[in-house]
Amino acid sequence: MTGLQHYIEPEELNPHQEVILKKEPENKYDQEAIAIYLNDTIKIGYVANSVHTQAKGTYSAGRLYDKIPEMTKAKILVIMLQCAIGVVSIEK
Repeated sequence: MTGLQHYIEPEELNPHQEVILKKEPENKYDQEAIAIYLNDTIKIGYVANSVHTQAKGTYSAGRLYDKIPEMTKAKILVIMLQCAIGVVSIEK
């Protein structure tokens, strides 16, 4: 999860907190954008989709995009300075 500093203070998040992932196919900068929300209305960032923002060993938005529905839940595992790492259950 990246871009948190543009929406909230990362200290406002907690490990094990649930967030909502929503695909943004209309995003003019990234056709595979996945926004992150605290609830249905409070956007807090995006799933990283660049080698410059993606943590090693995690999925980028591009790799995750076709594996999740339009909206799904994730759980925050760890929070860092300007990003967080979470886990998403992927249905097979």
